[in-house]
Amino acid sequence: MSSAHKPRHLKDTATFQNIILNHFNAPEDKALEQKVKELREQSPEHEKFFRDVQTIWKTAPLTQKLSTVNPKLSVNHFKDRLQAQLRYQPRRFSWYQFAAAAVLLIIAGFWFYPRQPAQAEDLVKETKQQIDSVFLSDGTKIILSKNSKISYPKVLAGNLRQVSLLNGQAFFKVRRDTLRPFSILIGKSKVSVLGTSFNIKYSKSAISLAVKTGKVMFSPNAVSSSAVLVAGQALKYDLLQQRLEWINAANANSWATKELHFVDMPLKEVCEQLSAYYNVTINVEDQQHIAKKFNAKFKDSSLEDIFAVLKQTYKIRIDTNASMITIKNL
Repeated sequence: MSSAHKPRHLKDTATFQNIILNHFNAPEDKALEQKVKELREQSPEHEKFFRDVQTIWKTAPLTQKLSTVNPKLSVNHFKDRLQAQLRYQPRRFSWYQFAAAAVLLIIAGFWFYPRQPAQAEDLVKETKQQIDSVFLSDGTKIILSKNSKISYPKVLAGNLRQVSLLNGQAFFKVRRDTLRPFSILIGKSKVSVLGTSFNIKYSKSAISLAVKTGKVMFSPNAVSSSAVLVAGQALKYDLLQQRLEWINAANANSWATKELHFVDMPLKEVCEQLSAYYNVTINVEDQQHIAKKFNAKFKDSSLEDIFAVLKQTYKIRIDTNASMITIKNL
C-alpha cells in the first residue's frame, strides 16, 4: 500500500469507518452517500475497506449468539489483542482487516447491548399522571406522555446518540447531526434518525410511529426489513403478530399539543381517534349510511363540545353509558 493512499493514522481510519456506518444507518441521507462515494474513490484500499464493512453490516443480524456478550468487555479485550498483534506481527494483517473486525464488534454491541438493563451512567425519567420533558446533552428534546418511561445517557458521547423508550408515549425533537445518528430502542425494535420530529407510542402489544418533520427509519428487529417514513406518514407494528401496517398520522401527537385535526375523515375514523385521545370506547353503528367526511379543528375542547359539532354535521344520536358511547343514525 502506498503512503499516498494509506491513512496517516488510526483516527483517519476510524473516521472513515464512522462515516460508512452512519451512511448504512441512514441510507436516505444524500450528503452522507456522496461523502462515502468520494472516500471510496480515493484509493483501491478505501474501496476494499468499504466492501469489508458492507459485508459485515449485512451479516451482522445473523449473529444472534452474541446476544449474551458484554460488548464493552469484548471491545476492551479486542483492543488488547489488537495491540499485541501490532507489536509482534506487524506485517501479517492490513489496517482494514483490523478495522473490519472492530466493526463487527461495534455492530454486535449496537444491536444486542441495549437488551441489557440500563447501566449506572444512564438516567431514567418516568411520568405518572403528568406530562413532562427531558433535554438531552446534544439539544434534543423529548416530551413524555403520562405513564411513560425513558432511559438516556447523562452525556451523549461517542459516535451514536442512543436512548431507550421503556414504555408509554413520547414526542421527539431531535437535534440534527449528520455524523452521529440518533436511535431510540423500543424493546427489540429501533427507530433511527439524523434530525427530525416524530411521535412514538409503545405498549405490550404494539409500537406506533408518526413522523411530523424529516425522515425516520423503523427497524422491527435485527433481521426484518426496515421501513423509511417521511413527514406525514405513520405506521403501527403489531408485536404479537409481527405485522406492520400504515396508519393515519393526523393526531398522533395531540396528547402533547392538545389539538385535534380532522381533514376529510370518515366518522368511524374520527371516533377511533377520539377514543384514543379521550380514553373512551366509542361504537359507530350503521356506519354505511354515514358517508359524509368530517372537517374540523379543535383546541383544548371537551368531548361534549366535539359531540355537539358532530350532531350538527351528521344526523346521529349519541347514547352514553358507563362503559361505552354509541353513535346511531336518526
